[in-house]
Amino acid sequence: MASVRVDRVASYEYALVKDTVSEILDTSGLSWRGKKVLVKPNMLAPFTPEKAVTTHPVLVRAVRDALRERGSEVVVGDNPGLAGYGSMVKVSSVTGLGEAGGDDFLNLAKRPKKVPMKSRFTEQLSVCSEVFEVDYYVSLPKFKTHMLTILTGGIKNSFGLVVGGQKARMHARANTPAEFAELLVDIYSIRPPDLVIMDAITGMEGFGPSAGSPRDIGCILSSTDGAALDLAMCMMTGLKPSRYPTVKVATHRGLVPSSIDEIEIAGELPRLQGFKLPPTLFRVLVPWRGARLVLGFISKPRFRVKKDLCDACATCAKGCPAGVITVDRFPVFDRRKCIGCYCCYELCPQNALEVAGFIRFFKWLESSKKAV
Repeated sequence: MASVRVDRVASYEYALVKDTVSEILDTSGLSWRGKKVLVKPNMLAPFTPEKAVTTHPVLVRAVRDALRERGSEVVVGDNPGLAGYGSMVKVSSVTGLGEAGGDDFLNLAKRPKKVPMKSRFTEQLSVCSEVFEVDYYVSLPKFKTHMLTILTGGIKNSFGLVVGGQKARMHARANTPAEFAELLVDIYSIRPPDLVIMDAITGMEGFGPSAGSPRDIGCILSSTDGAALDLAMCMMTGLKPSRYPTVKVATHRGLVPSSIDEIEIAGELPRLQGFKLPPTLFRVLVPWRGARLVLGFISKPRFRVKKDLCDACATCAKGCPAGVITVDRFPVFDRRKCIGCYCCYELCPQNALEVAGFIRFFKWLESSKKAV
């Protein structure tokens, strides 16, 4: 039976986090001495830790230090969504994750390896070589929402294993929430993590994964099963598992039970009253096919540029899988070709894009959604 551990941690005080991580490692059933371990945080883009966009550097440092104390050789790294020369330096600096990883920090984009894929979207994929060269892969996702996938957790964090422009190409090929969820499970299955430790001390609700609001949760979740951890997230936020695209796919494939009752919970799983889910939720819930097509069209995101925040850095254009953004003084979008992946929205380092148009009518879902 899959199990999920819940540890209450009140703050990012290093000693508190380190003690919790040490206990997680010691009770994981894994032997760490003499093993090479890849530690992969969520390193989306250059946002400071208090924004709750990326895995907090204190957790990364605590995991790294605890593993080294147990005799492990550690590699810390990710492939951030931000593209372009020098992006890794910028992201690692602003997030604090480069400093947290210290001498063990590595740019995972430098040595891509093509691997076969059992996926209807591609037969092979370029991923970082390091994940196949270690004894253990430890994933450190952030507990937060996502405009495309509703939540982002243990399964989706493995998308960071994909190297370079492959991320954009995969977004373009799997451009609906259901398709992207299927692709995420395909990628997760290439090399499932041996241990997942989720940063849920401060999470994010609302317009995630980068423009939502920080939410105090006060715990660290862990499991040797990333899909089970995502199911636990559903229970915490009040989202039915059948409505969380990645969990729905994982359940269909037999990777996770359909009910939390079939998972052993060590500790008390908190229920987050009034947790705000993204307003795009209705797009994947509409049961009637015709209605879904209509709503899918009128709800395709429109983005308004906050001109007082935009500095014309062109990050949105560089990260757009469909190539529909041009930048003069401000970004201009070709909405006809937009695939609605929200990459521009989540990568903007200034949070200068906001969702506009018809979809804002559904913002009430975010403000009124109550955990059940």
